[in-house]
Amino acid sequence: MGGNTLSVPIDHAKKTGVLSLQAKKLEKFPEDIFELRRNLRTLDLSHNKLDELPDDIGCLQMLRTLKLEDNKLGMLPKPIGNLGKLEALHLSGNPLMDWPTQIHRCTNLKHLDLSRCRISEVPDSINCLKKLDYLCLSNNRIHTIPEGLCELKLVEIDLNQNEIAVIPSAFTKNTSLRVLRLDYNSITCAGIPNEILADTTISTLSLEGNPLDVRKFHEMDGYDKYNERYAATKRKCD
Repeated sequence: MGGNTLSVPIDHAKKTGVLSLQAKKLEKFPEDIFELRRNLRTLDLSHNKLDELPDDIGCLQMLRTLKLEDNKLGMLPKPIGNLGKLEALHLSGNPLMDWPTQIHRCTNLKHLDLSRCRISEVPDSINCLKKLDYLCLSNNRIHTIPEGLCELKLVEIDLNQNEIAVIPSAFTKNTSLRVLRLDYNSITCAGIPNEILADTTISTLSLEGNPLDVRKFHEMDGYDKYNERYAATKRKCD
């Protein structure tokens, strides 16, 4: 897809700042997109066949949302860190394997989705992303939650379907965290510090599919305090 085929969406994006090219069977990043470098705010290239991004992507300085789900990206170019206004980055379903440290320079990121990326380790340096409030790392191979992640002021974290056995007590440092999803991991009662239940702001702790003794969980110190927060949140939603 290129040339005249792209002319209509490109011309439309010049007016709106939004370009959607999802599910177009693209194998290469369309160079025509760089015509929009001065006004492109949202770029959706999800569900294509891209296996690399050009270094020039760093020139899209106005970009706030970048959607790249379900492509074939094995790594990200270093200049992606030049996207200083980027607030939402969707990379779900790409075979990255290694954590893309290049994004740590995107310090305005608020929403980050790296689910289904075969990632096994999250670096402490994730704490560079100080404005992040939503993080999805579900369906990866993560064993350990780093302290750097616990230090962020995240509101919601999705770590479903990983290989985590212990919830770090360092989450008590985050007074913004409301939702922590850990379904289908390897967590037992021994892996849940009492402080997580008693001394955090978490009101939804999702633990379905873990080898957890539910009776013992309900008897843990701090469970009553957690249950009060959970019930209060549920009442607000009803």
